Amino acid sequence: MGALLESLRILQDIELQIVDIRRQLTAKQRSAKRQAAKRRVAEETLQAERDELRQAQIQMDDIDVDLKGRNANVSKLRDNLNTVKTNKEYAAVLSQLNNEKADVTRLETRAYQLMEAVEAKKKLVQEHEAAVEQEMRRLTDLEGQLGQSQNSFAGRLEVLEEERSKASSALDHKTLQLFNRLSERYEGEVMARVIQPYARRQEYLCDGCNMALAAERANALMTHDDVITCDNCGRILYIDKTT
Repeated sequence: MGALLESLRILQDIELQIVDIRRQLTAKQRSAKRQAAKRRVAEETLQAERDELRQAQIQMDDIDVDLKGRNANVSKLRDNLNTVKTNKEYAAVLSQLNNEKADVTRLETRAYQLMEAVEAKKKLVQEHEAAVEQEMRRLTDLEGQLGQSQNSFAGRLEVLEEERSKASSALDHKTLQLFNRLSERYEGEVMARVIQPYARRQEYLCDGCNMALAAERANALMTHDDVITCDNCGRILYIDKTT
């Protein structure tokens, strides 16, 4: 391997380290982002349950007020039964009393149903409060891990960026542009080794994409220190001295 390809290999080694660190940080950032979304969903669910609980409690309060008024009216109608003077008046008051008592029974049934619903909703709210706390703890933990990773990698990334800049200076502009373009496409894996599956045959493969290479390319790499790329994947080819 000549000086040019060796410079590219050195730059690739540095690039792969940078890509690996950034990949780890990106993975942690995505995990924290997904967890933040889960926490928001849990909080929204909790808020919806709290709103439903509040509405049910308002309905209970309204029914309680209504019941008190109707029970007071029932007592008043009972008292009126003792003061009426004619059978017609008695029948009219009794009819009102029976209707009022029926309404009281209906409201009491509804109040009982609401009471059960409120108790069930309170339990559900408590469960969702616990879920929100759990999701928040997970988010705090992930954000802590992300912060630790960012701090621990910061110094190493700075050193690698300096090494990358130094290694890049050994390449001409056109070659460096090609390197950067391939690095972005293949996440740092810019170069591919030329493989000769059978020693006695003039057959060669690109180790990057496993596609066949023309023998002329392999021969050129053995005799020239040039940038030669794979026709299929576009990676920069190199050949080991033992190949």
